[in-house]
Formats: sequence, structure tokens, C-alpha cells
Amino acid sequence: MESVLPKPLPFALLPPPRLDRARIAAHADLRPVLKAQANAFLAMHRQLPRMAAIFGKQQRYLLGQLAIAMAFECGEHGFVVAHYLEAVKAHGIASRNTAISFIEEMLHYKIAQISVLGANRRSRPVALAPATVEVLTTWLGLHLDSLDALDGGNRRSELQQDPQLLAQVHPLIVHHILSSKKTMRPVRIFAFLSDMNDGRVLMDTIITSLHDAPAGTTRFPTFVHAYSQLCEPLRISRTHLLRKLAVSEQAGHVGWLGRRGASTFWISKEFLHDYETYQAEKLANIESAWQAIRAAD
Repeated sequence: MESVLPKPLPFALLPPPRLDRARIAAHADLRPVLKAQANAFLAMHRQLPRMAAIFGKQQRYLLGQLAIAMAFECGEHGFVVAHYLEAVKAHGIASRNTAISFIEEMLHYKIAQISVLGANRRSRPVALAPATVEVLTTWLGLHLDSLDALDGGNRRSELQQDPQLLAQVHPLIVHHILSSKKTMRPVRIFAFLSDMNDGRVLMDTIITSLHDAPAGTTRFPTFVHAYSQLCEPLRISRTHLLRKLAVSEQAGHVGWLGRRGASTFWISKEFLHDYETYQAEKLANIESAWQAIRAAD
């Protein structure tokens, strides 16, 4: 099946990137910007836990992004689930049964809805619920805030002035996400934690708790001093969290300065590097799509 997602514009038609991967990754303010971004997404998770759960695990994140992109591409007429299943298979995201269950969950929790405008109602085409579009506008806006903070731009203001930009740019963002090994197949600690339910929430919680650390630091201390501080925002059991952290601790990615669960929790420079690398790649994908859409206006 030919992908429904748009391909990037020919290179000659694109403006020079304002922020490419290298500039984002090397930016002196990247860490505080990502910390602020993580804080914003945790607040969003607290307000909309069901919607945020779609992005809480790597596989669900990819399933959700693909479904949303196809919904934007098809508009109010909705996308045919059979086409979605073919796209999921083509990108190697999940099994057919997992993808079907995911769509059923989106419908059950009214994140998506059956479109009554589809040309063939018997196929039960799926469209986004209006409330979901509002949440996605916030999702994009928070990333644009990060990009604006890195170069003093006004992307978020442009989105607020023209909310229709979301439907134009999101499918292209997803094309870039699905085309990037770094966002499709994260490495090491990011891959390990993002593979569990609310793993992204856990990592954001840790990042927001980081102390400032001098250059050359190999263990970055946090404000976390008990397992309960990590468990509180998650939809997983304390036992499951401890099991995951134990594996990470054995690998040297996390640890405690004193007694386990009753002292200062720290993360390794590799943990922080993996998190920042993933986020820089995602921001670069969003920036590339944003600039392409703005150039096409």
C-alpha cells in the first residue's frame, strides 16, 4: 500500500533549516528547555491521563501518531481501519490484533469516533474527536515552545493565529518520525523504559527532578529521595517499577547515593544522553515539518 502520509518536499524547495539536529543537540540551553518541556507534558498527563496514556509507551506512541496522522489526512471523512492496519504492518509497529485493539480503545474512550461522512459507511471510517484535536494542538504547541526557546522564534504564536496548521504539519511530522531510526527504534535506557506503560512519564518525571550539575559529572543527582516520588504519576505497580529500576541499576544507568529508596536518586550521563538525543531528534523532525509547511504557504 502506498503510504497516505506526505513525503517531504524536494530539498531544493525547502528553506534553510533554522534548527537542525546538530544545532539542537549542541545548544547550550537544550537541557533546561527539555526540563521545561517535560514539566509541561507532566501537567498535561495529570489533566488528561487517558489521552496521555496513548503516548506513554513506545509502541502505543507510534500507533497513536500514525492513526492521528491518517485521520488528519482524511479529514472528517475518516480513515478506513483496513488501510491503517496495512500501514502499521508496513512500518513494523505492531501485530494486526494489537492495532485493532488500539483503535477500539481510541473509540471506546472517545479519542476517535466513527465518521458519518465517509463515502462507505459500512467500512466504519474513523475520525478524530473534536476534543482530541484541541489536545493535539497543545501537544504541538509545547514542542513549538521548545523550538522557540532555542532560537527566539514565534512558531507557537503562528499556530495560535492559524490552528489549521496542525492538520497540515502533523502528518509530515509523523512521516519524519517513522522514517527516523532514532525515533522509531530508540537505544539503551530510553528504549528499555519507553517499552513499559508510562515509561515516557517516568523519564519526564526524572528529568524534571534533576539538580544542576557541573561539567564532567557522570552521575546526575535528582530531587527524588523515595520510590513513591517516582510511582505517584504512573499507572504501574510499585513492584513493576522496582523490577525495571533494578535492571537499570545493574546496567549502571540509575542508582542511589545511599540506601536504596531512601536517599538521593541519580541517573547516569548515558541516561541523560539517550533522553536528550531522542528529544533533539524529535524536535528536529517537528522543525523540519514545520518549516516545510510554512514554506509551502
